[in-house]
Amino acid sequence: MKYMGSKSRVAKDIVPIIQKCIDDNNIETYVEPFVGGANIIDKINCKNKIGNDLNKYLIGLLNYVSNDGELLQEVSKELYSEVRGNYLKENNYEDWYVGNIGFLASYNGRWFDGGYAKPGYEKTKTGIRYRDYYREGVNNLLEQKKSLKGIEFISKDYRDIIIPNNSVVYCDPPYKGTKFYLNSVNFNYDEFWNYIRKISQDNYVFISEENAPDDFICIWNKEVSRSIKATDKSKSSEKLFIHKEGKFKI
Repeated sequence: MKYMGSKSRVAKDIVPIIQKCIDDNNIETYVEPFVGGANIIDKINCKNKIGNDLNKYLIGLLNYVSNDGELLQEVSKELYSEVRGNYLKENNYEDWYVGNIGFLASYNGRWFDGGYAKPGYEKTKTGIRYRDYYREGVNNLLEQKKSLKGIEFISKDYRDIIIPNNSVVYCDPPYKGTKFYLNSVNFNYDEFWNYIRKISQDNYVFISEENAPDDFICIWNKEVSRSIKATDKSKSSEKLFIHKEGKFKI
């Protein structure tokens, strides 16, 4: 599922690095504590795959789609506003339903934080084109459906995940210094890096971030576009880190 912060644009670069580690070390379990749109895990080949995210509505949506659930054909601005307001209060809807609207109908997939993704025209290098952002999101997720099957999707704090020793772990946390999603505004980076140091002792751990503490090594980097809008030329630097004292060696 492609959205702002999605790894779909760099999956072709990151996946071979992770997959080689899995194959070379006969790994049986692959874990993503921050699975997001599942754009890396859906391309990984491993006996056991676990995708976690703190946002239970995202996990509800991924589980729903992987079990052949039907997505909403359209989402009006009125429905979007109604579900957003309800979700922030009592929430009377099923998790997948809230996830369907909150991710696929929000601009840049920013989970009720980017505003309603209203269809419309935009300028490109070759002229004007019509964009139906919701339909594009639905189509992308439906194309991904088959590759989501067999993944164990769970929702809990990343520190509570049970990771068997000798697993491969890929972490894509909220990037420091960038705009947070509503459910990640209090992310503690010191705790996160200490957690990575700990699990790297017994597992092969890879981390996507723009920057990392001095005891981490960047093993890959690339500049990518930040936006789904054709006229937005802003870039971000995608990097892949490992811990110097971790199990993975270069």
